[in-house]
Amino acid sequence: MSKSKLISNLNDQLKAVSFSKSFEGINELIPLLELLETINPCNQEYELIDDNVIISYSLKLNLLNFKNIFPLRAKVQIIGLPVSVCEKGYWGHANVIQDVIQQKKGLKVLLNGDTPFKGGWKTLSTFVFENKYSTFNKYLEALRSPYRRRINQALKHRDKIEIRKFENKDFNKKHYRLYLSIMERAENPLEILPMEFFTSYEADLYEFVDVKGNDVIAFVQLKEINSKLYFFFGGFRKEDNEYYDIYYNMLIKIIEVGIEKQVESIEFGQTAEESKLKIGCKEKYKYLYIHHSNPVLNFFIEHLVPFLSYKSYPVKHHVFKHSNVD
Repeated sequence: MSKSKLISNLNDQLKAVSFSKSFEGINELIPLLELLETINPCNQEYELIDDNVIISYSLKLNLLNFKNIFPLRAKVQIIGLPVSVCEKGYWGHANVIQDVIQQKKGLKVLLNGDTPFKGGWKTLSTFVFENKYSTFNKYLEALRSPYRRRINQALKHRDKIEIRKFENKDFNKKHYRLYLSIMERAENPLEILPMEFFTSYEADLYEFVDVKGNDVIAFVQLKEINSKLYFFFGGFRKEDNEYYDIYYNMLIKIIEVGIEKQVESIEFGQTAEESKLKIGCKEKYKYLYIHHSNPVLNFFIEHLVPFLSYKSYPVKHHVFKHSNVD
């Protein structure tokens, strides 16, 4: 195997590499990665091994926090993007990537792999909406009645709210507090981004405003990359959810935007499995791989992690009338 090469200038180095079609999207990630180096520095590293790329960063985390048992805090090199989104942090051949990880010192955790690694396990699935619709009404017509009824129920709350697009520069402390409210409720957040991320990163922002009090009650941040719309982050208060049916309305708005943009798919991310499946998303498995350079510790990891592997949502929802939609 060729020697791993650390990259100091991500943009210039990646431009010099001729990647195959499977690397589509990596160049669009460069502005995000460069911004995160500034506002969320966590010892980011970029490695080239022939035509393979590995993105990693360092973090001290509780490895067992998503099981709500005793804390096991450790310094970890995470192979992934240094932001809580569902994309992987490597491109290339899985066997090469795994060999490089095994040669690194200490504890390494690969997140959100698209395919299973030898000795790896499942992590949180992501949920993808395949857009086959020319209009939002066509989407509604394709739904079976119970699921269409649920969306129409949420849409009835639209007379209480106004949804409007706004600029990054107008993202303020009210929006940021809504984001923090989500992070405080999250069971296992990897990091909390500063407000500068939202004011600096070029993405589409939509706010949900109470029509009577003109208060911002929610927002969503979306980014289109290669005909795929990503739901990056959002925010709302738990106490507002029932009155406005706000979370469902956030999901519906994302579908509306995706159909309007005529993207091929919408990446809704991880968590909230039931709600996302009921609007027509499909579960996409994601994989985890953990390795420690100490063979004794690695032995225990190999025997412990299978018990912590993610269990998929057990219910199958038949959301659409037909499997194929014009």
